[in-house]
Amino acid sequence: MTPAMSAWTSSRFGDRLSVRYGKALPKELRDSSGRYPVVGSAGVMTCTELPLVEGPAVVIGRKGNVGEARYFATGCWPIDTTYYVVVPEGIDPEYLTHHLRALDLKRLDSSTATPSLRRQDLEAQSIRFPSLTEQRRIVEILEDHLSRLDAADAGLRTLRARLRSLRATALDGGFGIGTATDTVPMGDLVARISAGKSYGGSSRPAALDEWGIIKVSAMTWGEFDAAENKSVPNQSVDPRFEIKPGDLLVSRANTSEYVGASVLVREVRPRLLLSDKSLRLTPRPGVSAEWLWRALQAPSARRQISAHATGTKDSMRNISQVALTNIALPEVDSDSQRSALRDFDVLEASILRLESSAAGAARRSRALQRAVLAAAFEGKLTGRHTDDEVIEELAEARSG
Repeated sequence: MTPAMSAWTSSRFGDRLSVRYGKALPKELRDSSGRYPVVGSAGVMTCTELPLVEGPAVVIGRKGNVGEARYFATGCWPIDTTYYVVVPEGIDPEYLTHHLRALDLKRLDSSTATPSLRRQDLEAQSIRFPSLTEQRRIVEILEDHLSRLDAADAGLRTLRARLRSLRATALDGGFGIGTATDTVPMGDLVARISAGKSYGGSSRPAALDEWGIIKVSAMTWGEFDAAENKSVPNQSVDPRFEIKPGDLLVSRANTSEYVGASVLVREVRPRLLLSDKSLRLTPRPGVSAEWLWRALQAPSARRQISAHATGTKDSMRNISQVALTNIALPEVDSDSQRSALRDFDVLEASILRLESSAAGAARRSRALQRAVLAAAFEGKLTGRHTDDEVIEELAEARSG
């Protein structure tokens, strides 16, 4: 503790502030043009003309985005997935919001299913308050540091978006139908489509000596993720559905954005099975599985898949085998397939390097944000150039 902190007071959160439960908003009170934000644990959902709380309030995620703290100056309606506190005299609401973020309330998650923050755990947290003048000075210094980190994060988001756009353009240029001389239904390029089956099973991942069935999330993000599985009883297993290296898999059911997503299996643990929401495509002779995978990733193919997907909810759409076989893809010979893959691999390697660098920079930014908050509530921020050294030291210490 610094000498200046000797004047700070420390207390339990629940002794200084009254923690209240949010309340479900009746449907008839929703008004997208209303003056007051309706706030869930993930942020503003809609608006209303009738606030649940009229004055300055800090809303804290109770279910879902546990511990996320947001300040609303002129009234809001916190819903039942949140807590809220009305900020009393003598406490700067922005200071309180930053203090809650510094506490890392996510660590208090008490649930094995939906993340949850118990009221008693929130109320038990220790909080520190200097004078109101000092609170405001700390907020001013904090926001200067955090605004610079926010600007860096915005630059990283722009970079990642441009890399995604570059990849999509390259996929369409090398594997899409826009530049193809001839097209062919996908069904003409595959010898067989094998559908998985439902095994039931538990929610826990399968141990290495157990059989497991893949989840939709194993095929969602462009690379096969064998860890996304759940165990199934050994006696119900059909080994014909075991996934092998080199398999080309397609997600038969997923959200509207990811239905029909494809992955090429590079490596896979043993005893892992197709699910009823997955398809295995076996290419005909002369058709490269990797080329077919890239062709299915091309935006021109993705648009067709989305157009043919069925289902009343965007949260779960389906693509039938018949619809999938009718997707138009380029008709190219083996040499052209290999050439397109070589060209794309060169660009993809560069994109992956840049994405890796951006991910590293994002991790460092998060570490610096945590260090800035820690320094603020340990009384170590002065507003002078030496703050940067203090923040660097804290970031290094917390990452070591």
